Amino acid sequence: MNRFYHSKPININENIVMDDFAAHHALKVMRLKNNDQLILFNGDGSDYTGQVINISKRQVKVSIKSKKNIRSESNLRVILLQALTSSEKMDLIIQKTTELGISEIQPIVCERSIVKIKKEKIEKKLSHWRQVAIAACEQCGRAKVPKIHEPENIIKYLERTIESDKDTKIILSPEASKSLDNIAPNIKQDIKVLIGPEGDFTKQELDLSIQNGFSPIKIGPRILRTETAPISILSILQYKYGDIV
Repeated sequence: MNRFYHSKPININENIVMDDFAAHHALKVMRLKNNDQLILFNGDGSDYTGQVINISKRQVKVSIKSKKNIRSESNLRVILLQALTSSEKMDLIIQKTTELGISEIQPIVCERSIVKIKKEKIEKKLSHWRQVAIAACEQCGRAKVPKIHEPENIIKYLERTIESDKDTKIILSPEASKSLDNIAPNIKQDIKVLIGPEGDFTKQELDLSIQNGFSPIKIGPRILRTETAPISILSILQYKYGDIV
């Protein structure tokens, strides 16, 4: 059964009009028709089963029949601090980490980041990233959409954040001597993972991260691309401490 995101509250036994984006996808891509069954979710942790009762040129009206709590969220709260990269790579990172259960994504701008987003284009970019995350949730069965923050300079981020000493903070570095086995993540608190750009962190960025409690680790003998690293470390974390079995 097809799943679609709906941004507004959903209640059983009510008729709702699907969001424009979801309606367009339902009509033009999935070719839904009257009386077809579908699932809606709005990020509250539940799936709502409904039936199409009316279709107009651009609108789809749905009658909500039932509600089901979804247990697809990981027991780990992982926050990805990801250096900005090209649009295609960022989309891939958001899509795959959403599928793997990421809780939040904080894009960061490093000195060696190859991409800089102009201030006037940030809202449009955030909207696009959120839609990528929503599409991933529709596909993988998640009923909560990870939060994606506005990009921030890494130095300013590290200087302004006062984080709990109980949080586990990891920075991936090919020069690190320790692995994940050398630290003991506190899985009851946030796990923050910092991923650098294509040209790696500068010494200042790495030193300041370490001063703010980030433990440098490596996850193998090979140097991973910036889009491969978050998928790899999140998969490892979920396998060792989360819900991948």
